[in-house]
This record gives sequence, C-alpha cells and structure tokens, in this order.
Amino acid sequence: MGKFSPVAQAPRYMQSFQCVGSACVENCCTGWQVSIDKPTYQKYQAIRIEPLASLLRQHVHKNAGSVAAGASYAAITLKTGQACPFLDEARLCQIHAGLGAQALSNTCSQYPRIYTLEGTQAGMAASLSCPEAARLALASADAVELDSITLPFANLSLVPFNRRAGPVASAEPDLVRRHARLLREALMAVIKHPALNAAQALVVCGLMLRQVAKVATDVRAQGGDTLAADQGLSDAFEQYLNPDFLAHAAGHVQGLNIPRQLQASLLMGATQKFLVDHGGRPSFRELIAEVQTGLGLDSAKGEQRLAAFDAAQPHVLKNYLLNSLFITMFPRNDTAALESDFMALAVRFALIKFYLQALASRPDQAFGLDECVRVTYVVARNIEHNHRFMPMVLQSLKDNDALRMEVLATLVG
Repeated sequence: MGKFSPVAQAPRYMQSFQCVGSACVENCCTGWQVSIDKPTYQKYQAIRIEPLASLLRQHVHKNAGSVAAGASYAAITLKTGQACPFLDEARLCQIHAGLGAQALSNTCSQYPRIYTLEGTQAGMAASLSCPEAARLALASADAVELDSITLPFANLSLVPFNRRAGPVASAEPDLVRRHARLLREALMAVIKHPALNAAQALVVCGLMLRQVAKVATDVRAQGGDTLAADQGLSDAFEQYLNPDFLAHAAGHVQGLNIPRQLQASLLMGATQKFLVDHGGRPSFRELIAEVQTGLGLDSAKGEQRLAAFDAAQPHVLKNYLLNSLFITMFPRNDTAALESDFMALAVRFALIKFYLQALASRPDQAFGLDECVRVTYVVARNIEHNHRFMPMVLQSLKDNDALRMEVLATLVG
C-alpha cells in the first residue's frame, strides 16, 4: 500500500493471521449465508465468462427490499452443512481463481476480520469463529497485545467498518460515550490482572459496569451533570481497580455459593433449545454429544482438570474475553445496552467454560489448548453468528430472574 494507507490498532495475532484455505478444519464457505455488497453484486451481473456466469446467476440473489449499498444487499444462501457452490474440488474459490481477489465481496475478502472506527482511530480484530484465528488468538500470552498494523486500503473511507463511533464532542452528555476508551482500558486491566482467572475477572468487570451504568442513569435522570458523572466514574474505577481490592477479589468470588444444578440447567437448557430451533452445524452437534457424555461422568474431576489447565495457561480464556471486548463491546455510542451486551458476552463465556468442563470430565480424552480452540470457534460459529440465539437466551435468563449482574457468578463460576 502507499504512504497514505491507514493504520489500525489490532491484537498482535493479526500480524501473522492468514487464511489456510483447504487445510482449514471447518472452512468459512459452508453452511451459512454469505452476504454480498451492492458493488460486488453489480459486478457479478456483468460477468459473461462461463461456467462462472451461470453459477453467479443461479446462486447470488438480491435480498428482498435491498436498496442501500450495505453488506447485505444480496446473498449466497446455504443450508446447514452445504458448501458454497463456488468451491472447486480442492475446496478453493472459483471466483477468486477466475476473476482475482478484487472480485470477492467484502464478506469473502475480509472475513474473519472485523474493523472498527472510533473517531479517527481504526481498529481491527478477528471473529474467533475462524479456527485459525481462534488458534492464534488463544495460543500465546501476548497474542492480544495491541500493535499498529497498516491496513490494505488506500484510505479510511474504503475500509468496510463493522462498528463505528464518531468523534466525541467536549460536551458529550453520555458518560460511557464520553469515556469509552477509558472504560475499555479499565476492563482490560481487570481481565489482565494476574491475581484473577478469567471467570473471576469477568465477575469483577460486571460489578464495575453495573456501577458505571447506574451512575450514567442517575445523572441523566437528574439533568445530566457531567462533573457528577465523571466523579461517579472515577469512584467506580477507584473501587474496582484498587490494587488491594483486586489482590483479594479472587477469594471473594471463590467464596460465592455457585448453585451448580442451576448453572447446568440454564446453560444446557439454552443449548438444547438452540438445537431444537436451529439444529446447529455438524461440528456443534458433535461437540454437544461429547458434552452430554461428559455431564454423566465425574463433574468434580472435570472441574479440577479445567482449573489446572486454566492455572497453567491463564491467558487462554482471558484472551477470548479481551478479543470479545474489541469486537462486541467497543467502540460504543452510548450507555444503552451496555449491561445487556456484557451479559451476552458473559453467556458466551459461560457456555464455553461449561462445555470445556464437561469435556475435561472424560478421563479417556486429551484435554488442553486444542480443546479450548475447538470449543471457542464452534461456539462462536454457531452462536455469535446466529442473531436469534442470544436474544432468546437473554430472554430465558430474564424469565428466570437470572439476567442480573448479581447472578453473573452463577453462570461463569
């Protein structure tokens, strides 16, 4: 790229990430809708090279009501387990082979990359629904440390941003919007704290976010005193980032009474409803079959085995949380949905940890990083990419009076 190419802040693993193509254990060209942006759709309509032209007319369809030039203007719709019709016998893309990389849609050319824009600062991370991205992100302790990466675009206007927030005005009334970067750094500091494992850090983050959301709501109700809001945020940081508090937070969280039966009921119930409503990919159904076997074995053994792994490699689950902050929580435009977005992250983490513990209960099976990578990308691929699943789970938790920060430990403990 030229000297004007934009630079993004990105986790370090993005420096080495590249698609492994036909070597991928579960490639991204199977079993879900592939969104096609308007310029790409129009380009495909003009193709006359056979048999590619016929395949494009047969399988790329404009979405009903599409008028904007967004990413979902058209689509290649696939059934569960069905491979993209443009894959050849070697599982490589015929569009890429016949027309070049420039002919791919934004979805095909950029997945699993997720681009963010906060003011003028670009960011990039990967969805861990990609097995290779999950492997790189979880494998090393420094994988999610932020680096500067030059993006392959001539300027910022050409970057297909997934999340964006404009520049923050000096008089911005929303507390979270005004201090979103500071809040993200505070959450990252808690997650990275060496005295806390990932689950404990998640509980502390939840408590801090609950206080921040309460401050923002109270100040807004009282007329929007920004000085009072800033003081409230400062007080929350002082309490939850206090070194003495963090040094003893693990003991407090460990001392909480975690009703295991309720935890298993909520998480397995959500899983079973997902299977009934959506079926899930073959890899998800295979995973859940193994989980169900593990649930019938020595759960204490599984808990001990997972705890030992987490103690030896604490970065693995923490890296999942940190990566999720980049792609699902920030940047933020306001306080609205702050707690529900965090609870959605907590539920995904809880499912991953729950499945891992069940797998660890199987003494005849190996357990380590490979299992963590597999569970992470399978959960992300089936749940993060299913926009109906998480609202269903959150509503189920609400119906059971469990959609509260107070019971967060019940899910993730």
